[in-house]
Amino acid sequence: MHAPSSSPVASRGHSQMASQLDSNALRKKRLRKPRGRGLRTTTGCLTCRKRHKKCDERRPVCGPCTTRCRDCVYSDTASMPETQSQSADGDDQHGSDMPASSTPTEPLTFPPNVQPPDAPFSTWSPDSAFWTTDFASTRWLDLLANDAAQADSGFSLAPTPAPREGDERLTQAADIESLHTRLSEVVAAERKSWQADADATLTSHEAGLLRHFAERCASWLDLFTPQRLFSTYAIRLALRNAGLMKAILALAARHHAKLPQSGDQDSHNLSGAAENGWIRYYYETLHYVQEALTYNSYTNSEELLATAIVISSYEMLDESDGQGNWQRHLKGVFWIQRSQNVNGASGGLRQAVWWAWLRQDIWAAFREKRPCLSFWVPLEEYHELDKHGLANRAIYLLSQAVNYYVHSRAVGMNPMADPSAPLNLSQVKEKLLRNIGQWKTCLGNQYKPLPTPSSPADVFTRLWIHPPQFGVALQAISFAQILIALHSPALTGFNGYLRMQRTLSEAVDTICGIAIELKEEGCQIMSAQCLYGAGLCVQDRAKQDKILSLIEACESRVGWAPMATWRDDLRREWAQADDA
Repeated sequence: MHAPSSSPVASRGHSQMASQLDSNALRKKRLRKPRGRGLRTTTGCLTCRKRHKKCDERRPVCGPCTTRCRDCVYSDTASMPETQSQSADGDDQHGSDMPASSTPTEPLTFPPNVQPPDAPFSTWSPDSAFWTTDFASTRWLDLLANDAAQADSGFSLAPTPAPREGDERLTQAADIESLHTRLSEVVAAERKSWQADADATLTSHEAGLLRHFAERCASWLDLFTPQRLFSTYAIRLALRNAGLMKAILALAARHHAKLPQSGDQDSHNLSGAAENGWIRYYYETLHYVQEALTYNSYTNSEELLATAIVISSYEMLDESDGQGNWQRHLKGVFWIQRSQNVNGASGGLRQAVWWAWLRQDIWAAFREKRPCLSFWVPLEEYHELDKHGLANRAIYLLSQAVNYYVHSRAVGMNPMADPSAPLNLSQVKEKLLRNIGQWKTCLGNQYKPLPTPSSPADVFTRLWIHPPQFGVALQAISFAQILIALHSPALTGFNGYLRMQRTLSEAVDTICGIAIELKEEGCQIMSAQCLYGAGLCVQDRAKQDKILSLIEACESRVGWAPMATWRDDLRREWAQADDA
């Protein structure tokens, strides 16, 4: 808004009139509300701001978003007083976005003002929870494309175009009913632009890769999903979506290349592939996603979610030293899920994607010493969960244990930052242990060990759990107990020391005993991660050697190279303990 003194009237030299205008302007200025007290407290919805459109700020859906049928999202931080905004961010960072009274699983609230040290990037962004689907997807793609261009000078991806505006005739809708009818027609027509009408025709080599994914790679993603949605449903989506198909082919080709070559039929079908063919599939996936992101229906689709998690698995597998871009790209997958309001109770493939992503993020968070990205809290009581739901709940509890470990470490490094932090951490620990105890009381016969042959030479007692994924759930809970025990304040007295040692010993025996009998390929990644946790609290040389051999066996079944790095890390930890 321009000052009155710069008006055309003043510039023409009418001094008397200008003086009067200045006097009136001063009186008006005194009456104007301060900006912090109600004048233009918002700057439009995030959707209009991103598109550089004028927004009338009507709630809950502004005018432009109503006529275009877009997701209208307002940033809470734009209209809250500063103190309330900070409180909301703190809630997102440390706990749930729901009231504690509505969550049977007790949410864990960590001390405020405690920032995890050595975090490679800011875990939380005030606006990240409010991003629209197209913006979140574009940010994720930009992350992948920029890193791909840095790794390969021959790769380039043009700037992602803005999503299509949709049919202008939507503005002529006479009423809400006709608007929704027309919207459905537009969405159906738009889907045909990025979804094929018939199944794709694959070459013999590609058909072999698709089967390799369904029978082997998908087992990592379907670990606790009884419907096996990646190996049954996602591959059928891929037959009509080129982007998802290319992502699947990239993962399958990379995994097959890492495995020892054999003379079986599977290896024969996949022989003759171009060297580094998986890179071509990966780049083709990025190009397809860039084109498809111009359609709003694609940014909200299952196909995009599945493509994102398959690409994340590819990048995880492609790492050689555990220091690649995969961990950083996990945040991009998180953005897409948040923009689609996907969580651990969404149902169907969306829910399966979320749990597969959380398992990846748990390990990345643990290695990077940062909190897990998700702050979703499950609503179901423990006794309401079936055996598969209990397995997923074990993963959720492990994520909370990682958060506890990170915040406990931060408090230990800077104890004077918040004098109340130790007490708050103690309360978090008690809640977490109480949740673990409730989880254990609800376990059925499927979680009990079955008879198995043993040998006097066994370092650990063998534990055969069938189905095997329930054994992984028990390993995850044991890993959580190790993290809590190792990073809790030292218990006073000899009895306190014995209790901690008993907890650690039982957890190590459970993890290693199950790992000895665990041959299922889909279980190997999580089992190896839990074995690493067990190795952190083992001093006996025979047990240390056995843990290293078990991790090596996991690596041979999956072909994930960073497992060798984990073994080296454990050796260094043990050497430092011996020198202390």
